[in-house]
Amino acid sequence: MRKLQEAQGLDQLIEAGSSGYFPLFYQDWILESFSDVSEVKRMSFSRAAETVHKVYKQIERHSSIERKKTAIQALQNDERKEFVLSFMKMVEYRALDKMRELH
Repeated sequence: MRKLQEAQGLDQLIEAGSSGYFPLFYQDWILESFSDVSEVKRMSFSRAAETVHKVYKQIERHSSIERKKTAIQALQNDERKEFVLSFMKMVEYRALDKMRELH
């Protein structure tokens, strides 16, 4: 049951991201994470999914988005950047998957 709740919460956040809404992140975090273009290009989907699930397990126990943000803020800078990039990779994958459904 817990895995199902995690999947639903994460799925909702990814779905919101595919609409351009990123409630877990401050704009500065996104800009900072994308400052190293080479890191963005190298990330595989499987690595991204693993990173997102690992960090989400740490923050899912917090009920509000603000508390989740605080927990993300407590991560090491590199770990937070990797989480943001990984999350964006999953959002990108979801958006591309939706586009395939339209064709």
